[in-house]
Amino acid sequence: MLGRLSVRHLFVMVPIVGIVAASGRALTDNSFLWHVRAGTVQLDAGEVLRADPFSFTAGGEAWRTQSWIADLGYGVLERATDGLAWVWPMIALTMLATAVLIAVAVYRDCPNPLATAVVLFFLVWLLLRTLVPRPVIFSHLLLAALIVALGHPRVRWAIPLLVWVWAGVHGSFVIGIGLVVLEALRSQRRELWRTAALSAVAASFTAHGLALWGVLGAFAANRGALDLISEWASPDFTDTTVAPYALFVVAVLVAAARGKISSRDLIVVVPFALFGLTSYRALIPAALVLAPWVGRAIEVPTTGTRQESGVLNGALAVGLIVVAVLAGAVRAESTPDPDRFPVAAVEAVAEGNLFHDDSAGGYLIYREWPDRLVYIDDRAELYGTDRAREFARTRAGQSGWLDTFARHDIHQALLEADATGLQEVLGASGWVEAYRDDSFVVLVDQ
Repeated sequence: MLGRLSVRHLFVMVPIVGIVAASGRALTDNSFLWHVRAGTVQLDAGEVLRADPFSFTAGGEAWRTQSWIADLGYGVLERATDGLAWVWPMIALTMLATAVLIAVAVYRDCPNPLATAVVLFFLVWLLLRTLVPRPVIFSHLLLAALIVALGHPRVRWAIPLLVWVWAGVHGSFVIGIGLVVLEALRSQRRELWRTAALSAVAASFTAHGLALWGVLGAFAANRGALDLISEWASPDFTDTTVAPYALFVVAVLVAAARGKISSRDLIVVVPFALFGLTSYRALIPAALVLAPWVGRAIEVPTTGTRQESGVLNGALAVGLIVVAVLAGAVRAESTPDPDRFPVAAVEAVAEGNLFHDDSAGGYLIYREWPDRLVYIDDRAELYGTDRAREFARTRAGQSGWLDTFARHDIHQALLEADATGLQEVLGASGWVEAYRDDSFVVLVDQ
């Protein structure tokens, strides 16, 4: 096996180990932090959450943490390590496994290491947008596993089990079921229709049962709240971080024009290509599905066979892995980033209800619950369109902010230091600063 390792295979490894190195980052994701606390709450309760325990604006209302399996894992790891030092290895291993699985899928359709390396390079470029520890990264891993399973008849039996796990990790499992349905249409394989049906049934037997579909319905019904979240906006392809997706779309068009993608293949390719155009959140799953088809558009000239040292190439491969791991470990941080979260500012906050933005909400849940409940965080399906819009108007300091504060008995506000709108309105209304640093300010009503 070692003797067959060529320089061309090392090119495939470069983007794979590159994403391991890039996985070491500061902890800046607020959504992840509330997931950790949801995990410990469920561990203590011995059951999944069915009502909101974290906010004073929606406390006690029906709400289910759809990512309960991931949450429990986070809770176990935090308690086992008494901190968050496990975050970067988790991200690195998850992204590594995702990249390897897609490499397998691409190489299956286009058995050329250089072509596979090119596809992986641009895919990893796109994946750099989602080097976050929230449950969405597991959905990418599970989608990559599904793509590989669909190409190997001997393991298709495991697809319903895979979807069952996915349904307890992230709501995007419906993308996986949709892919199975499209593949059944494309290949005209009857067994895939059974697989799709069994997968839907399996998803209905998670901890939430049939209520799982209600969670997805509530999420879809609150599109107005999602519109206020940047990752649900339509992608801007002048942004270099998403440019690789445009290249993927062009590549599949080229492959289709050259006859390397058949008319039946378009049953899968077209829906996912269009899906990726809908939002930033859709880019990664769409790119994962398109990756094997993109490989067909890449033509790499063949060269004559030459003598190579498999041992030397193996040593280089090991060296790449070691460098990537060391680079990731050096860059990784195991505490929330104080520039992103109000780590110091929260010390100046008194008891009582507090106004803050959605990004601070996740941190406050992680650090302050149960002693403090939050005004809002990024759980759009819980707060809904009306509350989300009220928050946006209040943060902007528009008329009605005083009624919102009175209704919720709010006499202090934690805001970003450079934010305008509400900060100016509160200052003009006689509120004074209790704390200020380069990132945050605390204002109180006197």
